Amino acid sequence: MFDPARSRLPRALPPLAVPVLAAVLVAALWFALLLEQDRNRVAVKRDARNEAANLARTFEEHVVRTFHDVDAVLLLLRQAWRQGRPHFDAMVPIIQSIYDKALLVQIAVIGADGLLAYSSLDPGAPRMDLGDREHFQVHRDGREDSLFISKPILGRVSGHYSIQMTRPLLAGADGFEGVLVISLSTDYFSRFFSSVDLGRNGSISLVGTDGVFRARGSDFKLDTGTIGTRVPPDRPFLQPGAPAAGLYQADSAVDGITRFVSYRRLPGYPMVVAVTKAVEEVFADHERRWLRYRLGAGLVSLLLLAGAGWLARSLQLQRQFKHRLLEQQRRLRYVNDSLRILNDIATRQDETLSTRLHRALELGCRHLGVEFGIVSQVSGDRYRVECCCVPPAATLKDGDEFVLAQTYCSITLGTRDLVTIEHMSDSEYAGHPCFDSFRLEAYFGIPIRVNGAVYGTLNFSSARPHSRPFDRSDKEFLRLLARWVGTVIAEERTRNELKTLATTDSLTGAMNRGCFVTEAQQELGRARRYQQPLSVLLLDLDNFKRVNDNYGHGAGDEVLKAVAEISRETLRTSDLFARLGGEEFAALLPNTPAAEAMEVGERLRLRIAATPVPTAGQRVSVTISAGVTELVDGDDFNTLYNRADAALYRAKHRGRNRIAGSLASSPGLIPPAAEKATTG
Repeated sequence: MFDPARSRLPRALPPLAVPVLAAVLVAALWFALLLEQDRNRVAVKRDARNEAANLARTFEEHVVRTFHDVDAVLLLLRQAWRQGRPHFDAMVPIIQSIYDKALLVQIAVIGADGLLAYSSLDPGAPRMDLGDREHFQVHRDGREDSLFISKPILGRVSGHYSIQMTRPLLAGADGFEGVLVISLSTDYFSRFFSSVDLGRNGSISLVGTDGVFRARGSDFKLDTGTIGTRVPPDRPFLQPGAPAAGLYQADSAVDGITRFVSYRRLPGYPMVVAVTKAVEEVFADHERRWLRYRLGAGLVSLLLLAGAGWLARSLQLQRQFKHRLLEQQRRLRYVNDSLRILNDIATRQDETLSTRLHRALELGCRHLGVEFGIVSQVSGDRYRVECCCVPPAATLKDGDEFVLAQTYCSITLGTRDLVTIEHMSDSEYAGHPCFDSFRLEAYFGIPIRVNGAVYGTLNFSSARPHSRPFDRSDKEFLRLLARWVGTVIAEERTRNELKTLATTDSLTGAMNRGCFVTEAQQELGRARRYQQPLSVLLLDLDNFKRVNDNYGHGAGDEVLKAVAEISRETLRTSDLFARLGGEEFAALLPNTPAAEAMEVGERLRLRIAATPVPTAGQRVSVTISAGVTELVDGDDFNTLYNRADAALYRAKHRGRNRIAGSLASSPGLIPPAAEKATTG
């Protein structure tokens, strides 16, 4: 058999530990993933910058070699120019055959006057003025034998953009004869650009130290739109004292794209080569690859967390099931104990109804965990406390009455079923008058039915909200307790009715003869034990047969009831009054000597005589005769009764409507009875 008390989940693995452990694993997974992603990103960045640096070095070598070769050609051509025009004209075709047409646009000579002296494109070209060209002015004004590389300019003869590499034609120390020019096509560098994959937005640039683009290639082709434009002056390679080579990241002035830039300054030339790679393209493959990794990690994380949540929920449900099972077992034991106690109360027939009800209310209060328990009787709009179990400080007591509408029982009787309110101030009945008066937060009430009719209510209440849910076992217990209360009240009512039938005269409500004899014998014993006087008064209606004959038996019954009522009003509550039969009544007067009994009898005679009895048609006046005697030593009930009966006989014999006392059988015990009468 499954024993929940022995079923134990591992203490080291509460349900909450499972998602926590899963969360730690997921956090560790993502930490490792992001750490590796960052490490990989650093590696990609390093590789991209290294690749850009290598390409910059290669481009630098290519450009330096080209400039060096062109400078050597300039020196050869200048030597040929000095040897004469025939030598120069012979040298030009040789040079043109050596160099690619894509590189060499033209060979030209500008005279000292700034006019075109020679052009390989058109030896017979007119002598146009080129004195405004920067390369002419530099050599004319500088008079130094140095190589000059111009900005890209639009040739007036060739009609193409080209870079002018020039040297001066000098005669002696100060003789300036002109400028020798070799025009290099910017398209020549496109061959190098087309052989290098820098991505769609990568670029290779040749920039002068003056910040002007000489050439720029991007997306495998020459970018003609940037020729002659300037780079921003804040670029590192333009700063004084900048290193000959370097790496940096910046937004392009051309298109605004963020790029890694690797630059190298050309040794011996006022030029810088720069290789750039777009940051977005550098990390594109990396981001796509790691996006897949993150999606995979996310899926694994979701599966892990979902599995952990499912496992934690399973553990929680298992624990809840165990807890509910243990709680149900505890509640069953508690209910069984309550039922056992209730059965013990029900079987104690020796206790009074009030005691049994009080014990049942104590049981209900303990079972429900409340302070107040009440059995009430409802009559019309009144509510009466039949029995209650309340705290010592409470003023409520048995017999207290209230207006029904001012109590919670009006709710119970309105629904005619079990009412459970665990938190009154949060319920629809928060404004009920009983809540305003007594501030009772919890209320549980059920009607009490006696022989099928509503008798009142059984209710339990507390000044605090109920501490636990009012469950099914509580409801069944309360219903069982209400049925039992209704049953014992019905049984008590039945016993009282049977007792009344057995001890009471049905017509007058006075004791009957048997009950009177029994009670009288007990009173006789008590009087002897405590040496107290005791008297007996027997009375009989005078000429009662005439009443029945003249007015009918209905009128006779009314007379008998009136006499009994007057007698009860006249006698004390401690006196015993009975109808012995027919029109004969008796009264036993404890602690009363014969003389006082005579006075009582006289008052009774006078009241009856003075009180006509209303009947169906008229008022009937009657009188009584009575005999009185007092208890003496040796008397039993029969002796005492016979002596009083003898006194009654004397009163009848002497004219009726009078009181007669009997003589004691033992002289000196009581004085001779006096007789009092009123004649008509």
